[in-house]
Amino acid sequence: MGFHLDKLRFGRVCLGMTLGAISAVGAWAQDGAAPAGSAAEAFRKNVTLLGVPPATVAPQGLVFAAVSFTDERVDARDDDDDAIALGLEDGSAAFGFGVAAGDIADLQFTANITSLEDDFADSGYFSVKASRPIAGAAVPSFVGVTFDTLAAWGDSDTLDPSVSVSYTAFPTLSAGGTLYPLMVTLGGGTDVRDFRREPGLFAGVGIGLTEAFGVSAAYNGDNVDLGASFRIPGFDQVGVTAVLNDAFDEDDQQRVILSLTWISENVF
Repeated sequence: MGFHLDKLRFGRVCLGMTLGAISAVGAWAQDGAAPAGSAAEAFRKNVTLLGVPPATVAPQGLVFAAVSFTDERVDARDDDDDAIALGLEDGSAAFGFGVAAGDIADLQFTANITSLEDDFADSGYFSVKASRPIAGAAVPSFVGVTFDTLAAWGDSDTLDPSVSVSYTAFPTLSAGGTLYPLMVTLGGGTDVRDFRREPGLFAGVGIGLTEAFGVSAAYNGDNVDLGASFRIPGFDQVGVTAVLNDAFDEDDQQRVILSLTWISENVF
């Protein structure tokens, strides 16, 4: 049973890592959020925060797809009876888009696929996130709420819906005469701690080091995730991320998660 539950949690973890990167892509397209002056130049660097859900969303008309894989399956240390056999051996995927809802909020809709092998997409669930910039904040800042594991189907239909709230800010750091962009997130939710079964808190920070490379560190409610994000020169629509999950092996869960993302802006 623990093996099947681990496959479920792996899928959710991978999707969370990937979609965190996507949410950072179009943050400045949200109304009133763009930095100005030297800060705007700093944010040309690849700042991304992996491992926790940010408050930002994909902007109006942006469509994305993502796929994630891991190098190792590990035991989630669970002995309860609500095991879910997903038929998922090595990966998960997500597809979605962003919509501006006037002055109310910006929205992101995502279909999360938790079955890549055998019968593709025969298991999964939907997620909806709403985000708003904070007017008058000293640095670009957002608040967001995510409704996750909605309308689950297939082997995922035993998952209960969950909700999380988050705050994300984009300050800058000056070092050696160079300005670096930061992405800071704090939040909490109903399914965070104890391997996404109990309420808990999460936090993280990312920094863009160059236009092609950024790193991050995050506490996901149980342990620490260390992440890196890469932009491929000449392929602006494609990004690659790598996360060392449970980086210090606190819960005997350490693994590497690799994700590939594709975006297309102004589709509608």
